[in-house]
Amino acid sequence: AFSPRHILVAHAALSDPEHGRLQHDQRVARAGFTLAGAEQDRLKVWIDEWRLEQEHTTYRARIPAREFFIDLVFDAVQPPLLQGESGFSRKGPAPESASFYYSIPHLKVSGTLARGGTRHRVGGTAWMDHEWSSQYIEKNATGWDWAGINSADGGALMVFRMRDKQGGH
Repeated sequence: AFSPRHILVAHAALSDPEHGRLQHDQRVARAGFTLAGAEQDRLKVWIDEWRLEQEHTTYRARIPAREFFIDLVFDAVQPPLLQGESGFSRKGPAPESASFYYSIPHLKVSGTLARGGTRHRVGGTAWMDHEWSSQYIEKNATGWDWAGINSADGGALMVFRMRDKQGGH
């Protein structure tokens, strides 16, 4: 029961130029004892009170971070886009250096954002990635760069590159 077979990582960030700095928080936990986990049949993940859950084509995120609280509902307006070859996304030269990966751009968002004692109704458009793997990043890689762009005409573009210790790819 104490074996760390599944490690869950959650990260949330707010970028607001009027606030003057990036606010962020994260949680890392091993699955077990109902404190953290992920269901296999549908998107439902949690670490303590942080939660992301799917109900049909709607997703809900509740994130009580240290400096802010997010409670958002995301409605998919298009089917998921599979990354790589039918969702199999290579991350290095070895076959096991890969993940299953899909994106849902153009999610319609509504909900509440609270910080500094003030609650705000928010809405807009978001992008969601869902990626999972059975191993860590390629041993020679030190990180990756990622960008997702929603265009006004409904198109979407996602690019990434893996970085090695010298900064190359």
